[in-house]
Amino acid sequence: MEVLMLIYEDYPFPDESLDTVYKINQILTARYSIEVGKTAWVLFQHGYEEPVLEDLLQRIYSIDRFAFLGLEDELQHHLDQAFVNNQGTAEGLAAALFQMEMKTQDVLISLRIEKDSKLEAYLMRELLERGLADDRIIRRDGTDFIVRLLDKYSMDDYKVLIKNYLELRKYQQFHNMILQQAVDRLRDPRERAVDWQFLSSAALKEVNSWMIRKKLQVLFEKDPDNKRLNYWKQFIDYMQHVELIQDPMIAFIYFDKFAVVEFGEMGAAYFYHIEGFNSLIYPISNSSAFRNSRSRQNKESMLKVTEENRNGIPLFIVKLDHRGNWVYKFDYYTREYLNGAF
Repeated sequence: MEVLMLIYEDYPFPDESLDTVYKINQILTARYSIEVGKTAWVLFQHGYEEPVLEDLLQRIYSIDRFAFLGLEDELQHHLDQAFVNNQGTAEGLAAALFQMEMKTQDVLISLRIEKDSKLEAYLMRELLERGLADDRIIRRDGTDFIVRLLDKYSMDDYKVLIKNYLELRKYQQFHNMILQQAVDRLRDPRERAVDWQFLSSAALKEVNSWMIRKKLQVLFEKDPDNKRLNYWKQFIDYMQHVELIQDPMIAFIYFDKFAVVEFGEMGAAYFYHIEGFNSLIYPISNSSAFRNSRSRQNKESMLKVTEENRNGIPLFIVKLDHRGNWVYKFDYYTREYLNGAF
């Protein structure tokens, strides 16, 4: 009991010299008991940066390899490796957590790592910094777990972490939950560009492409065969923006030199020169006549303008129906317009 008092009261004795505390460590391990090991492990979790705690933990582990944890062989092996890491036990645990096949949550429980301890915070930060660049970690722990971890960080820390994820992937490789969290926290890049300045232009383009695909999925969600969605997805790299109107479901699909109006209800798509669309068609969607109308057909008809020119501004290009062999027809005209051949 007298030995236990050395670790129960005021350890690691901030008012004592390091030499004295190291001698206390020798006493604790010379008269070691499981209670000393358990207590030292908890103390380490709340002060892993302390050299004297590192020393005590190393001494204890050499005695019984933390037998009080009752670990399976695989986890015990990783713990052995953690304790011989030349950068310290905490770094060794972080490296082990990254390498293991076990889910992070299961490892934390098995190692009895206390929630909200300094060690848990360190390990989770290290896991995200290393693991967000590695799909293996995301598959192992699940996107729900990753999103919950990320949600705990301040905006500045969040940007540092999510940058590791976004910079290394194409938009097709993004995980929907992780990207949706990013958009929820940082807002639409087109509306809050300043909040996305931490990304490279290439990574930001991938984020915009992911948002375009998501909007197309919403637009065509009622289509039974995904044919329109799959068609337009092949042109995402050429799209600059997609804007949705919810009632009725309408999309403005922006390219460099032209825009396409597509409707949620299957019908025809209307192609317009970008100048005419921006100055003549888009304003209609913000007009009081459009907003106050309760008729889907009336709203849609307002955006179906077939004048090739209005007041000297090039406007209508073509109307293409989604009937028959429409994919071939759309493909021909869309590629022509992308090349500037109107």
